[in-house]
Amino acid sequence: MSEGVAGRILLVDARTDYEDDRTWCFWDVEPTPFTHLARATWETWSVRSTDGTARATASATPYRCLSANDFYRFALDSLAASGRVEILLGAAAGDITTVGDHLAISVGDGSIEARRVVDSRGLRPGSAELEAARQTSTWLPQHFVGLHLRASRPVFDPSECTLMDFDVDQSAGLRFVYVLPLSPFEALVEDVSLSDPALTDDDHRRNLSDHLRERFGLGPDEYEIVSEERGCIPMTDHLFARRPRPGVTTLGTLAGATRPSTGYTFLRIQRSSRDLARALAAGSDGPADTVARRPLLDSIFLRFLAEHPERGPRVFHLMFARVRPDALIRFLSEQSTVLDHLRLVVALPKGWFLATAFRELAARSRRGHRR
Repeated sequence: MSEGVAGRILLVDARTDYEDDRTWCFWDVEPTPFTHLARATWETWSVRSTDGTARATASATPYRCLSANDFYRFALDSLAASGRVEILLGAAAGDITTVGDHLAISVGDGSIEARRVVDSRGLRPGSAELEAARQTSTWLPQHFVGLHLRASRPVFDPSECTLMDFDVDQSAGLRFVYVLPLSPFEALVEDVSLSDPALTDDDHRRNLSDHLRERFGLGPDEYEIVSEERGCIPMTDHLFARRPRPGVTTLGTLAGATRPSTGYTFLRIQRSSRDLARALAAGSDGPADTVARRPLLDSIFLRFLAEHPERGPRVFHLMFARVRPDALIRFLSEQSTVLDHLRLVVALPKGWFLATAFRELAARSRRGHRR
């Protein structure tokens, strides 16, 4: 709304309420409307594997954590204050069709008419977009279950977060544990797997129980679960259409906002939302690029992880151990320079990635995709 978008807006959402169902994290490399809402901030983080622990500090660009509860409350208050946004909950949007000079969106037994539609429904099960991503590109789903827990004794260090702990069982594919300490007694602990087929939610919960016992000495009766979050982040270099038809613009995962090589999405969505709002305010349907582009380096890294999951822990450890923090943060936040890319290439095993690079170039040639 702050970009000057005119007219009335109807937000259609299948959910019936906005709950504290997820957590977003990002490096503070640029201003966002939500940065001030961060519930926790870390200037130091670590990555652990059987090769050791790589630790880094960056005071100028700390790692921040934002809860869904704070995000939703702020966003809903802002929308209500505008006086131009109506929210329709419990309504699942279906097919979008063109009818004359407008669009019709099926909702339940009826339909809604609009001049413009922003589609942010993600990759729905059984959708053509999901099947195309799985069949025509590199596909590596990132599944996770996270527990927001409160321990009976102080076992967490709130001055440092663990981005990836690979010193865990890797027999079912690439896996790590992510630990965000909120206080000495409280933390968000996530079990993350990059595999297809995925682990079950119960598998993830058992892994978390084992990790809390082995790493922090916490038995099941020594902590309470405040809340649980779960999800799947689609890591793919599929080329998603940003403007699939006149009047329709995609946003979020459906527009390719998820970083293929890491799964990071938050800052990408903030940027694309801002660009879309400016385009709509100027009378355009959306961004000039009708198809999201994929950098070659991202595709190579994603293909490497999909083909060689057993090498993932060593690669991530080397990346965080050998690349200076400011350069690595710029790369992970998509603000990297050519020099940053060179630093990354020098830090990683050349032979491993050269073979993958040749396979990726050959695959791109066969697909004939525009990159």
